[in-house]
Amino acid sequence: MVMSNSHREKIFYLVAYVLIGLLLVSCTRKESVSRVAVLGSPAYAVVSEIAGQGEIVNATPVGSDPHYMEFTPSVAKVLEQSNAVIALGTSADRKIARELSKPKLFLLPEGLEDPHVWLSPKRVMEWVPRIQSFLDEQFPGNKDLHAENAKTFMGVLWELDAQFERLSGYCFVTQHPAFAYVEHDYGWRVLGTLEIGEAEISPNQLIALMETLKSEKNCLLLLNPYEPSKTAEVLKEQLNVPWAYFDILEGATRNYSFIMTENIDGVLNALGQ
Repeated sequence: MVMSNSHREKIFYLVAYVLIGLLLVSCTRKESVSRVAVLGSPAYAVVSEIAGQGEIVNATPVGSDPHYMEFTPSVAKVLEQSNAVIALGTSADRKIARELSKPKLFLLPEGLEDPHVWLSPKRVMEWVPRIQSFLDEQFPGNKDLHAENAKTFMGVLWELDAQFERLSGYCFVTQHPAFAYVEHDYGWRVLGTLEIGEAEISPNQLIALMETLKSEKNCLLLLNPYEPSKTAEVLKEQLNVPWAYFDILEGATRNYSFIMTENIDGVLNALGQ
């Protein structure tokens, strides 16, 4: 039997509609695969060390400041398609995650004024078992993998801890006021900072800092590699203050081990160690 062109077209469109339908169902299934959404770049840098492949998705907008994260359509979509949430726990991402009727883990305690806990390896060690346990609950078939990853990560954290301890008593000037936990946990002497809030210090404050620096030896300037500082340039030119880059992970796109190892290696090299 010979089919007419119109008959062929009807069959063609019918098959096309079926294939498109199957494709849409497939895509929907892929999007709805059980995943844990992570809010906050520092949180993602840490959680990615323990999670198995495909278990987590970064819900943090690229370049987002963890202090002022916004609930954008892209964030909403990732959260909607995920079965659970791990949030850093600053006031911004806590507000976003709090309303979700899904399992949640906040890494920081509520109401913490200075959230930069993640810069201290000692504090991150305390996060590891909590993250591991939460991931075990969401992916019980991968408990052995989580345990292996957590063990490896703890080994890196112990190495970082030892390197940070080596710098006890050393003098630092930081670009961002983010090192209070490092100062407390490791005895680093933070002589001053180049920023207060989101603004650089005033000329008078800079003059006072420069006078203080003149009486110090080998005080190292820690700079944000992604944020230029005119004040830092003045210190380098006027007093020839040595410096090193130190990524504070607020816009992290790589894992914690890589960034922090790079940070401490840069500091030790700048100090001639």
